[in-house]
Amino acid sequence: MARKTTTRAKIGFSIAAWAVALLLFFPILYAFLTSLKTEPEAIAGFSLIPSGTLENYVTVQTQRDYFKPFMNSVVLSLGSTIIALIIAIPAAWAMAFSPTKRTKDILMWMLSTKMMPAVAVL
Repeated sequence: MARKTTTRAKIGFSIAAWAVALLLFFPILYAFLTSLKTEPEAIAGFSLIPSGTLENYVTVQTQRDYFKPFMNSVVLSLGSTIIALIIAIPAAWAMAFSPTKRTKDILMWMLSTKMMPAVAVL
């Protein structure tokens, strides 16, 4: 028999889930808020409310060579994703719709390689 979840339990779970989400989101928020601070404010110590300046973003875009490495990363990621999809989609279709004797072995090998740490692959 399935147990009914009470409203109080649902509210408690929602509060706990939001607390965990905020805890995990805090470093991203802090990094963004620090990017809005001036250099002395960033070095001075912990504060959540910066005076607010976009000077750092202007500096990155005008005085630094930012867009070339960024575009290299975008091209490389999109290119490798497209190549992987070109290879993977027909292979997945073939394994799904025309199974052979070796299909289970191939799927087991693929699953076992997913369990290897990334460092072992390098």
